[in-house]
Amino acid sequence: MKEEEFQRLTTRYLEGALNENELEMLGYELSGCQERVKEFNDIRLLAGLIHEHGQNAPNPEFRLKSAAAIASPGWVKSRWIFLAAQASLAASILLAIVFLPRFFAPTPVAKLISGENASWESALPTTKGSDLAAGLLDLKTGMATVQFRSGVDVSIQGPARLELITPMRGRILSGRARIDVPESAIGFIMETPNGYAVDHGTEFSVSVDPSNDSSSFKVLDGEISVYVSSTGENARLRGVGKAITVESNALVAGKSIEPELGPDPGPRTLIVGTGGREGTAIRNDKREFIQPKFLTVNRLLKKQWDRQSFFAFDLSNVNFDEVDSVLLRLNLVPFPYGLFSSLPEFNQYAVYGITNPEKADWDVECRWQDSPRPEDGVILGTFDVPRSQQHGSFVISNKRLLQFLMDREATEVTFVIERRNLPLKTNDVPCHAFAGVPHPEASEPKLEFTLKHTLSKVDRNAHGLVTASHQVD
Repeated sequence: MKEEEFQRLTTRYLEGALNENELEMLGYELSGCQERVKEFNDIRLLAGLIHEHGQNAPNPEFRLKSAAAIASPGWVKSRWIFLAAQASLAASILLAIVFLPRFFAPTPVAKLISGENASWESALPTTKGSDLAAGLLDLKTGMATVQFRSGVDVSIQGPARLELITPMRGRILSGRARIDVPESAIGFIMETPNGYAVDHGTEFSVSVDPSNDSSSFKVLDGEISVYVSSTGENARLRGVGKAITVESNALVAGKSIEPELGPDPGPRTLIVGTGGREGTAIRNDKREFIQPKFLTVNRLLKKQWDRQSFFAFDLSNVNFDEVDSVLLRLNLVPFPYGLFSSLPEFNQYAVYGITNPEKADWDVECRWQDSPRPEDGVILGTFDVPRSQQHGSFVISNKRLLQFLMDREATEVTFVIERRNLPLKTNDVPCHAFAGVPHPEASEPKLEFTLKHTLSKVDRNAHGLVTASHQVD
C-alpha cells in the first residue's frame, strides 16, 4: 500500500469514518507490515501519556481537526515534536483510537491455569497457561481452573459455560463452579442468568440449571451477598453451608440445587486423546497444503484434491470391565480458505474404524495410497455439518463404537473421517476442518469413557457424569 493511501486510511480511522471495506484494507496492511504497526504504536504511546498526565477533551470539531493533522503527510517525521504538544491534542487521539480496537490485541482478563481431562468447545484458547480475553469458555467434560487478573480462582466442572467479562466480573451460564476470592479482590461479582453474588472475602459455589431457570449460591467460607437481577431483592449469607437459590425471580432461602456429593465417588470419566497420533492425506500428495493443526476432510469433483483425516488412540490404560459407555468427540474449527457457498447446505461425514491390520502402522505424513482408508474398516457413525457452521462439537456414541473398542482393548485403534457428499461447484471449494493437537483453541479428537458406578442415572446426571452434545447416529 502506498504511503498516501495509508495516510488517508489513518486519517479516516482517527475520525471514526472508516467503512467496512476500508477497515479490511487497513487491517491487512497492519497485519503485514511492522513499520505500519510502529506508526500506530506511536499513537498508542500518546494515549499512554494522556492516561498518565490527565486530560480535558476539546470540542468535537477540534478533535477531528487534530486527528486529521496526525495522519497528514509528514506526521510520521514530526511525531516526536507532537509528543511535546499540549495534552488536550493527545486526548483527542485517545478518543479517536476507540473507534478501531480490532487492530490491537485485546487485553487479557484471565489465564487458564489447569485442565483435567478437559474437552472444550470454545473460541478462546484452551491450552494450559493461555491468556484469555473477555469471551465464553464452554467446557464439555472434565475440570478446569481459570484465574482472573484480580487473583480470583474459578474452578468449573464440565459440562459448564463460563463467560469472562472483566478481571472483577464473570458469569456462569450453566453448570457448577467454585470461586476462591483473595482479600485483594473483595467485591468480585459472579453473575448467573437470573442473579449475581457479590463477594465479601470468601469461597463460594454457584450452580446453574438453565432448564428451570434456577441459580444456587452456597457459602464455603466467609460471606456473600446474593441479588435477584430483575427485582433487586437480596440477602446476605454468612457462614459455611449457608445457601440460597434464585428461582422464578425470587430468593428461596436455605435451598440449593447443588447436590451434596458426600464421599468422593471416585473416577467418573476417562478421557483418551490422540497424543499427536493423527494426520491428513491428500490424493495428489501435495503435503505443502496440509497444516497439522487442522484435520481436513473433503470430497471434490476434481478428485486429485480429495482429503481424508485419520487418528489413533492407545487403549492400553482402559479397563473395559469398568466402562459403561463411550463417545468419540470431534471439534469443528474454522478453515481459512475457500468459499463455503460452494458446499451443499448440509454436509455428511462418516467415521470408520480401521480393521485391516496392514493399515495399522501408518505414518503421520503418509501418502494417500499408504494412508488408512474407509474401505480398510467398518462404519461406526455419521453426522451432518451445516455449511454455515464453523464451530461445534460433534459426537458419535453407540453400541457399535463401544463393541469396536472392546474387541481391540489394550491396542491402538485408528479412525478415519470421510466426506460423503459432493460440493455444488468446482472452484474455490473449502474443507471442513477438525482440531488437531497443535490447534490453539480447540481440543483434538478424544474418546470419552463413562465408567460404571453405583449411582443411579439421575444421580450421575447431578454429579455431571452425563454430558449433552450434538448427539448423532
